Amino acid sequence: MRNYLLLFLIVIFFAYPKNVFAQIFFNDDFSNDLNKWTLVSGEISYWQIKNQALYGYIFPPQHESVLVPKDELWQGMTEYTVDFIFKAFDGADKNFVVGMRNSANFYDFHFYNNQLIVEDIRDSFSLQLMSVPFILQLNRDYAMHINYSKDKIELLIDGVKIFSTDSLWQPPIHGGKFGLKITTGSFWGSQVFFDQLEIKELSSSVIFFKQNDPKWSNLIYDHADLWSTQPFMANWACAVSSAAMMLRVYGYGALPDGTEINPWTINLWLMNQEDGYIAEGLVNWLAISRLSKILSDQKNNLLPKLEFNYFKGSESENLSTLQNNLEGNEVQIAAIPGHFFLVTDYLVEQNDFSIKDPLYEYDLLSLRPEKIESLRLFKPSQTDLSYLLLVLPKESIFSLTDENGENINDIKVVTEEIFSLSEKIGENYKLIYYQKPKNGQINLLLNAGNYNQEMINKIKFFFYQQNGTMQLVDLNRILDKNQDLEKVNEFLFKINFSKENQSQITLEVIEKTIDEQRMAALNSAAIKSELDFQSGKISFYLFYQLNLLIDSLREHLDYFFLLQKFLDFHQL
Repeated sequence: MRNYLLLFLIVIFFAYPKNVFAQIFFNDDFSNDLNKWTLVSGEISYWQIKNQALYGYIFPPQHESVLVPKDELWQGMTEYTVDFIFKAFDGADKNFVVGMRNSANFYDFHFYNNQLIVEDIRDSFSLQLMSVPFILQLNRDYAMHINYSKDKIELLIDGVKIFSTDSLWQPPIHGGKFGLKITTGSFWGSQVFFDQLEIKELSSSVIFFKQNDPKWSNLIYDHADLWSTQPFMANWACAVSSAAMMLRVYGYGALPDGTEINPWTINLWLMNQEDGYIAEGLVNWLAISRLSKILSDQKNNLLPKLEFNYFKGSESENLSTLQNNLEGNEVQIAAIPGHFFLVTDYLVEQNDFSIKDPLYEYDLLSLRPEKIESLRLFKPSQTDLSYLLLVLPKESIFSLTDENGENINDIKVVTEEIFSLSEKIGENYKLIYYQKPKNGQINLLLNAGNYNQEMINKIKFFFYQQNGTMQLVDLNRILDKNQDLEKVNEFLFKINFSKENQSQITLEVIEKTIDEQRMAALNSAAIKSELDFQSGKISFYLFYQLNLLIDSLREHLDYFFLLQKFLDFHQL
């Protein structure tokens, strides 16, 4: 299995274009020897490769040893991310370093006494120190991710941010290598484990995708040839282009089959997923979150899963939320009416935001004439990706309650649209997002008094488990094919939601009473008579007589049969 992983990493290294945000420039799965490393301190005998992993072992106290990549393999890189598997076997000090200019100048990550201690070591003295409570469990694999840039130093463990430099820290020094370290301190004996190491260079810019790039601008977006006169990527692919840029920023360069991630390949991937596109061409952001989970699993959790959240507030609330969510996260996706783009950074001195617009030439948010309407927020997570997404006709009237009949208010009702020339998509739908539902009963009551088959076709439910696994429920698949929609008053869906397994759903159809059916028929007859009169199919006299009868029957529903006699007599 490890050989396949190495082959995959080699293929990705040579297949990725060189202008990506983060590219692998150094990796070691420790399947051979230590010929990529040089010794800074200690003895090389302290390090051994066993079972295709690197073990460090020192017995005497007050000893240490540090390995760093060789100069010819490092190539002078100054900003980078590091991902590796780390394991401790005893309670002695456990370390690794970044920014190592020499043996006296580096940043030290130091686990000891149920704490993570981070020190800025300069000329062998501790210039700054911060400690964070953290219990390093023994004999457990930890997925470590370090971000070392001129702006900040961060450590994520199993996808959760444990440490980040703040405004009180001196700005990180540019340059210096990552180092593997083992030390005994006052202990007799210390043993550590490193594996699956990847170091990626940080470029100065995010890879930029345009929806009108000639490579895909004239290719068909989703199934837009079925619902648009201009079905091309250039017209509709703003959201999918923003999603592709975001995934590349987080280090995802390829889809599960090894295909490079770009707007066109993401479009194809979404088209092949049951939950990829919804509501005729809208990107399902939860499918993007699920894709990050698939890719993270494929990379042994060295890259984060991306947890989705929708936000819409006032102009000031949108900007404040955007700024807060850029801190500690790489990028976010913003929406103005009918269009999506990527936001890459908050510029403190200018009080502005850097953006990557997949269609227009704006590079600052302040240059856009429109204000941000809503946000599609993604944050690294290794925890709970559970969601309930309801896709309903825009006209739907609904209630969502728990097993006690109490209203569930922690939901977000979204109308999402994309514009292109004189066309738009998404206008006939509403989306209901319910993030991290609890296990148990959820009741959805839909007022279906005016539903027709076209509206039934729009109703779909997507259940996402805690690990991102998706389950689709299509009303067409569970509704009795012989059901007379004109008789339906309400649909009651009883959902037994589960974060860990498939959810169970039952449907109760609540039909109209005879009087409700008759009243609905009268309303339909009145609407039809108005249309027939305006189109010249019936005279004013016949229109007038028919509506007199309809108004009279509203108060005397027992004589409803007279309506059919009237229509038959006049052959209407």
